[in-house]
Amino acid sequence: MLRLFPTVLTLAAPVAATAAPEKFLCSFAGHSSARENNDGGFVPGKSMLNVDAQNSTATVYDAFTHMVYNAPVATKFTKKSNGMYRLRWKVKGVPVTITTTYDYGIPEIIKTKFTVRYSLLFNPETLQGKLSVSGGGERFTSSGKFDCDKTNKNLVF
Repeated sequence: MLRLFPTVLTLAAPVAATAAPEKFLCSFAGHSSARENNDGGFVPGKSMLNVDAQNSTATVYDAFTHMVYNAPVATKFTKKSNGMYRLRWKVKGVPVTITTTYDYGIPEIIKTKFTVRYSLLFNPETLQGKLSVSGGGERFTSSGKFDCDKTNKNLVF
């Protein structure tokens, strides 16, 4: 009887349901306004989101994280009261080439690196989001609309 008690206790303990992390492949669907078309090219065309809402963690992988880190980057993850997800991250050291023209039309080419900050407000029900981008030496800000699909594939560059 004493041997049976731990087994019964184990079976009676509640089993916590664990939701698997979800992957989303998101594509840039356009700027939020016409004035934001000059975003410096810092709005990625495609992004892979790996979201574990239960543990409040997420990673993002896109062309910039691949170029700088060659790996996904962890985000600050917040689940809002309306069910939306807020993901925030920054990419430090994005290589940039700036061409400016001074006196006599002589171009000057400057190679530098920017830190770019991203904030994605994502609706997991409609699979749509709005990506806000800011940073860089020119202090630009822009935002873009994203359409996403659930996937089990990986994004490859």
